[in-house]
Amino acid sequence: MLETICGAIFPVVLSMMLGYLGARLGMFNREHATAINRMVIKFALPMDLFVGISRIDRNQILNSGGFASIIIGWMVGSFFLTYLFSRFVFKRSISLATLQALAVGNPSVPFVGSAVLGFLFGGKSALAVSVASLAINVILIPVVFFLLAGDNKETMGDSENWISHLISAFRQPVVVAPMAAFFWVLSGIPIPKLIDTSFIMLGKTTGGAAMFAAGILLCLMKPILNKMVITSVAIRNVIVPAVAWGLAIAAHLPSFYLGETVLTFAMPSASVIVILSSQINKGEREAASTVFFSTIVAIVTMGVLIALTA
Repeated sequence: MLETICGAIFPVVLSMMLGYLGARLGMFNREHATAINRMVIKFALPMDLFVGISRIDRNQILNSGGFASIIIGWMVGSFFLTYLFSRFVFKRSISLATLQALAVGNPSVPFVGSAVLGFLFGGKSALAVSVASLAINVILIPVVFFLLAGDNKETMGDSENWISHLISAFRQPVVVAPMAAFFWVLSGIPIPKLIDTSFIMLGKTTGGAAMFAAGILLCLMKPILNKMVITSVAIRNVIVPAVAWGLAIAAHLPSFYLGETVLTFAMPSASVIVILSSQINKGEREAASTVFFSTIVAIVTMGVLIALTA
Protein backbone atom coordinates (compact mmCIF):
# COMPACT_ATOMS: atom_id res chain seq x y z
CA MET A 1 0.00 0.00 0.00
CA LEU A 2 2.84 2.36 0.85
CA GLU A 3 4.30 1.62 -2.58
CA THR A 4 1.02 2.77 -4.17
CA ILE A 5 1.00 6.07 -2.28
CA CYS A 6 4.68 6.75 -2.96
CA GLY A 7 4.20 5.83 -6.61
CA ALA A 8 1.49 8.48 -6.93
CA ILE A 9 3.19 11.20 -4.88
CA PHE A 10 6.85 10.70 -5.90
CA PRO A 11 6.46 12.01 -9.50
CA VAL A 12 5.10 15.26 -8.06
CA VAL A 13 8.00 15.58 -5.64
CA LEU A 14 10.55 14.61 -8.31
CA SER A 15 9.24 17.22 -10.78
CA MET A 16 9.52 19.89 -8.10
CA MET A 17 13.01 18.78 -7.10
CA LEU A 18 14.21 18.82 -10.73
CA GLY A 19 12.99 22.40 -11.05
CA TYR A 20 14.80 23.22 -7.80
CA LEU A 21 17.99 21.60 -9.10
CA GLY A 22 17.76 23.41 -12.44
CA ALA A 23 17.49 26.77 -10.68
CA ARG A 24 20.25 25.82 -8.26
CA LEU A 25 22.57 25.13 -11.19
CA GLY A 26 21.70 28.49 -12.76
CA MET A 27 19.81 26.98 -15.69
CA PHE A 28 16.48 28.67 -14.85
CA ASN A 29 15.44 31.94 -13.25
CA ARG A 30 12.24 33.67 -12.12
CA GLU A 31 11.40 34.84 -15.65
CA HIS A 32 11.60 31.24 -16.90
CA ALA A 33 9.25 30.06 -14.13
CA THR A 34 6.81 32.86 -14.99
CA ALA A 35 6.89 31.90 -18.68
CA ILE A 36 6.28 28.22 -17.87
CA ASN A 37 3.37 29.11 -15.62
CA ARG A 38 1.89 31.39 -18.27
CA MET A 39 2.00 28.56 -20.79
CA VAL A 40 0.35 26.20 -18.31
CA ILE A 41 -2.51 28.46 -17.28
CA LYS A 42 -3.26 29.82 -20.76
CA PHE A 43 -2.88 26.65 -22.82
CA ALA A 44 -1.91 23.35 -21.12
CA LEU A 45 -4.26 23.45 -18.13
CA PRO A 46 -7.39 24.47 -20.11
CA MET A 47 -6.73 21.64 -22.59
CA ASP A 48 -6.16 19.14 -19.81
CA LEU A 49 -9.37 20.16 -18.04
CA PHE A 50 -11.40 20.01 -21.25
CA VAL A 51 -10.22 16.49 -22.04
CA GLY A 52 -10.72 15.26 -18.47
CA ILE A 53 -14.28 16.53 -18.14
CA SER A 54 -15.25 15.55 -21.69
CA ARG A 55 -14.57 11.91 -20.79
CA ILE A 56 -17.12 11.85 -17.96
CA ASP A 57 -20.17 9.72 -18.58
CA ARG A 58 -23.32 11.85 -18.39
CA ASN A 59 -25.21 9.18 -16.46
CA GLN A 60 -22.49 9.15 -13.83
CA ILE A 61 -23.06 12.83 -13.25
CA LEU A 62 -26.85 12.57 -13.15
CA ASN A 63 -27.00 9.45 -10.92
CA SER A 64 -24.18 10.08 -8.44
CA GLY A 65 -26.55 11.24 -5.66
CA GLY A 66 -25.30 11.74 -2.12
CA PHE A 67 -21.74 10.73 -2.95
CA ALA A 68 -21.36 13.59 -5.44
CA SER A 69 -23.22 15.99 -3.15
CA ILE A 70 -20.71 15.46 -0.35
CA ILE A 71 -17.71 15.89 -2.65
CA ILE A 72 -19.05 19.04 -4.32
CA GLY A 73 -20.59 20.52 -1.17
CA TRP A 74 -17.60 20.03 1.11
CA MET A 75 -15.10 21.08 -1.54
CA VAL A 76 -16.93 24.37 -2.03
CA GLY A 77 -17.66 24.68 1.70
CA SER A 78 -14.03 24.16 2.76
CA PHE A 79 -12.96 26.82 0.27
CA PHE A 80 -15.34 29.49 1.55
CA LEU A 81 -14.81 28.66 5.23
CA THR A 82 -11.05 28.95 4.80
CA TYR A 83 -11.44 32.19 2.84
CA LEU A 84 -13.56 33.77 5.61
CA PHE A 85 -11.18 32.52 8.30
CA SER A 86 -8.11 33.81 6.47
CA ARG A 87 -9.71 37.12 5.51
CA PHE A 88 -11.31 38.10 8.80
CA VAL A 89 -9.34 36.22 11.47
CA PHE A 90 -5.83 36.41 9.98
CA LYS A 91 -6.70 39.78 8.34
CA ARG A 92 -5.14 38.79 5.01
CA SER A 93 -5.69 40.57 1.71
CA ILE A 94 -8.31 39.29 -0.74
CA SER A 95 -5.61 37.78 -2.96
CA LEU A 96 -3.73 35.95 -0.19
CA ALA A 97 -6.96 34.76 1.45
CA THR A 98 -8.15 33.45 -1.92
CA LEU A 99 -4.90 31.57 -2.54
CA GLN A 100 -4.99 30.04 0.94
CA ALA A 101 -8.63 29.03 0.47
CA LEU A 102 -7.76 27.43 -2.87
CA ALA A 103 -4.88 25.53 -1.26
CA VAL A 104 -7.42 23.99 1.15
CA GLY A 105 -10.45 23.61 -1.12
CA ASN A 106 -8.59 22.37 -4.20
CA PRO A 107 -7.01 18.94 -3.63
CA SER A 108 -4.79 17.64 -6.40
CA VAL A 109 -7.36 15.08 -7.50
CA PRO A 110 -6.79 15.42 -11.28
CA PHE A 111 -3.05 14.72 -10.86
CA VAL A 112 -2.88 12.27 -7.96
CA GLY A 113 -6.43 10.93 -7.74
CA SER A 114 -6.41 8.67 -10.78
CA ALA A 115 -3.28 6.85 -9.64
CA VAL A 116 -4.27 6.32 -5.99
CA LEU A 117 -8.05 5.89 -6.27
CA GLY A 118 -7.73 3.87 -9.47
CA PHE A 119 -5.46 1.35 -7.76
CA LEU A 120 -7.65 1.10 -4.66
CA PHE A 121 -11.14 1.23 -6.16
CA GLY A 122 -10.70 0.30 -9.81
CA GLY A 123 -12.76 1.83 -12.59
CA LYS A 124 -15.38 3.19 -10.20
CA SER A 125 -12.85 5.77 -9.01
CA ALA A 126 -13.41 7.72 -12.21
CA LEU A 127 -16.62 9.12 -10.72
CA ALA A 128 -14.83 10.64 -7.72
CA VAL A 129 -12.10 12.14 -9.90
CA SER A 130 -14.66 13.50 -12.37
CA VAL A 131 -16.99 15.00 -9.77
CA ALA A 132 -14.10 16.60 -7.90
CA SER A 133 -12.73 18.03 -11.15
CA LEU A 134 -16.15 19.47 -11.97
CA ALA A 135 -16.44 21.12 -8.55
CA ILE A 136 -12.97 22.64 -8.85
CA ASN A 137 -13.07 23.83 -12.43
CA VAL A 138 -16.73 24.74 -12.93
CA ILE A 139 -17.38 26.31 -9.51
CA LEU A 140 -14.19 27.20 -7.63
CA ILE A 141 -11.94 28.42 -10.44
CA PRO A 142 -14.47 31.02 -11.73
CA VAL A 143 -14.93 32.26 -8.14
CA VAL A 144 -11.15 32.48 -7.67
CA PHE A 145 -10.67 34.48 -10.87
CA PHE A 146 -13.52 36.78 -9.88
CA LEU A 147 -11.92 37.50 -6.48
CA LEU A 148 -8.42 37.93 -7.93
CA ALA A 149 -9.66 40.21 -10.73
CA GLY A 150 -11.02 42.70 -8.20
CA ASP A 151 -7.76 42.78 -6.22
CA ASN A 152 -5.22 42.66 -9.06
CA LYS A 153 -6.24 45.10 -11.75
CA GLU A 154 -2.70 45.36 -13.08
CA THR A 155 -2.42 41.62 -13.83
CA MET A 156 -6.01 40.37 -14.02
CA GLY A 157 -7.67 43.35 -15.73
CA ASP A 158 -8.49 46.97 -14.87
CA SER A 159 -12.27 46.63 -14.49
CA GLU A 160 -13.98 48.90 -11.97
CA ASN A 161 -17.17 47.00 -11.03
CA TRP A 162 -18.12 43.48 -10.04
CA ILE A 163 -19.90 42.76 -13.33
CA SER A 164 -16.75 43.59 -15.24
CA HIS A 165 -14.73 41.46 -12.84
CA LEU A 166 -17.11 38.57 -13.45
CA ILE A 167 -16.85 39.01 -17.21
CA SER A 168 -13.06 39.13 -16.91
CA ALA A 169 -13.08 35.87 -14.92
CA PHE A 170 -15.16 34.08 -17.55
CA ARG A 171 -12.81 35.21 -20.30
CA GLN A 172 -10.00 33.14 -18.82
CA PRO A 173 -9.27 29.95 -20.82
CA VAL A 174 -8.96 27.94 -17.57
CA VAL A 175 -12.58 28.88 -16.78
CA VAL A 176 -14.10 28.67 -20.27
CA ALA A 177 -12.61 25.28 -21.24
CA PRO A 178 -14.00 23.13 -18.37
CA MET A 179 -17.40 24.84 -18.49
CA ALA A 180 -17.63 24.24 -22.25
CA ALA A 181 -16.73 20.59 -21.73
CA PHE A 182 -19.25 20.25 -18.89
CA PHE A 183 -22.19 21.54 -20.93
CA TRP A 184 -21.04 19.54 -23.94
CA VAL A 185 -21.18 16.35 -21.85
CA LEU A 186 -24.64 17.22 -20.52
CA SER A 187 -25.88 17.74 -24.07
CA GLY A 188 -25.15 14.11 -24.85
CA ILE A 189 -23.27 14.98 -28.04
CA PRO A 190 -20.05 12.91 -28.36
CA ILE A 191 -16.79 14.86 -28.28
CA PRO A 192 -14.98 14.40 -31.62
CA LYS A 193 -12.01 12.11 -31.13
CA LEU A 194 -9.80 14.51 -33.09
CA ILE A 195 -10.32 17.19 -30.40
CA ASP A 196 -9.59 14.72 -27.62
CA THR A 197 -6.36 13.43 -29.16
CA SER A 198 -5.21 16.91 -30.22
CA PHE A 199 -5.68 18.46 -26.77
CA ILE A 200 -4.20 15.62 -24.77
CA MET A 201 -0.54 16.06 -25.79
CA LEU A 202 -0.08 19.57 -24.41
CA GLY A 203 -2.64 19.00 -21.67
CA LYS A 204 -0.66 16.17 -20.13
CA THR A 205 2.28 18.52 -19.48
CA THR A 206 0.24 20.50 -16.94
CA GLY A 207 1.16 18.72 -13.72
CA GLY A 208 4.85 18.24 -14.45
CA ALA A 209 5.39 21.74 -15.85
CA ALA A 210 3.57 23.40 -12.95
CA MET A 211 5.54 21.47 -10.33
CA PHE A 212 8.81 22.12 -12.20
CA ALA A 213 8.08 25.85 -12.10
CA ALA A 214 7.19 25.55 -8.42
CA GLY A 215 10.61 23.98 -7.81
CA ILE A 216 12.31 26.90 -9.54
CA LEU A 217 10.44 29.37 -7.32
CA LEU A 218 11.24 27.33 -4.22
CA CYS A 219 14.96 27.49 -4.98
CA LEU A 220 14.94 31.21 -5.71
CA MET A 221 12.74 32.19 -2.76
CA LYS A 222 13.64 29.37 -0.33
CA PRO A 223 10.91 27.26 1.32
CA ILE A 224 9.25 28.77 4.36
CA LEU A 225 7.31 27.16 7.17
CA ASN A 226 5.29 29.95 8.75
CA LYS A 227 1.93 29.81 10.51
CA MET A 228 0.05 30.28 7.22
CA VAL A 229 1.78 27.33 5.54
CA ILE A 230 1.36 25.16 8.63
CA THR A 231 -2.32 26.13 8.93
CA SER A 232 -3.01 25.43 5.25
CA VAL A 233 -1.28 22.03 5.33
CA ALA A 234 -2.96 21.00 8.59
CA ILE A 235 -6.43 21.89 7.30
CA ARG A 236 -5.83 20.43 3.82
CA ASN A 237 -4.24 17.15 4.90
CA VAL A 238 -5.96 16.40 8.23
CA ILE A 239 -9.06 18.45 9.05
CA VAL A 240 -10.74 18.42 5.62
CA PRO A 241 -10.58 14.62 5.14
CA ALA A 242 -11.68 14.11 8.77
CA VAL A 243 -14.78 16.25 8.22
CA ALA A 244 -15.43 14.42 4.93
CA TRP A 245 -15.34 11.16 6.87
CA GLY A 246 -17.94 12.50 9.28
CA LEU A 247 -20.17 13.69 6.44
CA ALA A 248 -19.94 10.30 4.73
CA ILE A 249 -20.98 8.54 7.96
CA ALA A 250 -23.85 10.98 8.49
CA ALA A 251 -25.03 10.34 4.92
CA HIS A 252 -24.86 6.55 5.54
CA LEU A 253 -22.62 5.98 2.53
CA PRO A 254 -21.52 2.36 2.01
CA SER A 255 -17.97 1.61 3.16
CA PHE A 256 -16.75 1.60 -0.44
CA TYR A 257 -17.92 5.16 -1.07
CA LEU A 258 -16.92 6.27 2.42
CA GLY A 259 -13.30 5.30 1.79
CA GLU A 260 -13.33 6.89 -1.64
CA THR A 261 -14.78 10.13 -0.25
CA VAL A 262 -12.19 10.38 2.54
CA LEU A 263 -9.25 9.70 0.23
CA THR A 264 -10.52 12.16 -2.39
CA PHE A 265 -10.24 14.91 0.23
CA ALA A 266 -6.91 13.59 1.53
CA MET A 267 -5.04 14.59 -1.65
CA PRO A 268 -2.36 17.31 -1.28
CA SER A 269 -2.85 20.90 -2.43
CA ALA A 270 -2.91 21.36 -6.20
CA SER A 271 -0.14 23.26 -7.97
CA VAL A 272 -2.58 25.75 -9.53
CA ILE A 273 -2.04 28.05 -6.53
CA VAL A 274 1.61 28.37 -7.55
CA ILE A 275 0.57 29.29 -11.10
CA LEU A 276 -1.91 31.92 -9.91
CA SER A 277 0.42 33.41 -7.29
CA SER A 278 3.08 33.82 -9.98
CA GLN A 279 0.57 35.51 -12.29
CA ILE A 280 -0.47 38.12 -9.69
CA ASN A 281 3.04 38.40 -8.18
CA LYS A 282 1.77 37.81 -4.64
CA GLY A 283 2.41 34.98 -2.19
CA GLU A 284 4.58 32.91 -4.54
CA ARG A 285 6.92 31.66 -1.83
CA GLU A 286 4.09 30.73 0.50
CA ALA A 287 2.13 29.01 -2.30
CA ALA A 288 5.09 26.92 -3.46
CA SER A 289 5.94 25.98 0.13
CA THR A 290 2.34 24.97 0.83
CA VAL A 291 2.24 22.65 -2.18
CA PHE A 292 5.63 21.17 -1.28
CA PHE A 293 4.90 20.45 2.39
CA SER A 294 1.34 19.32 1.67
CA THR A 295 2.68 16.78 -0.83
CA ILE A 296 5.30 15.46 1.61
CA VAL A 297 2.82 15.22 4.49
CA ALA A 298 0.27 13.47 2.24
CA ILE A 299 2.55 10.42 1.98
CA VAL A 300 1.93 9.84 5.70
CA THR A 301 -1.65 11.08 6.09
CA MET A 302 -2.97 9.23 3.04
CA GLY A 303 -1.30 6.03 4.17
CA VAL A 304 -2.93 6.35 7.60
CA LEU A 305 -6.35 7.10 6.14
CA ILE A 306 -6.13 4.14 3.75
CA ALA A 307 -5.42 1.87 6.71
CA LEU A 308 -8.24 3.36 8.81
CA THR A 309 -10.89 3.20 6.09
CA ALA A 310 -9.90 -0.19 4.68
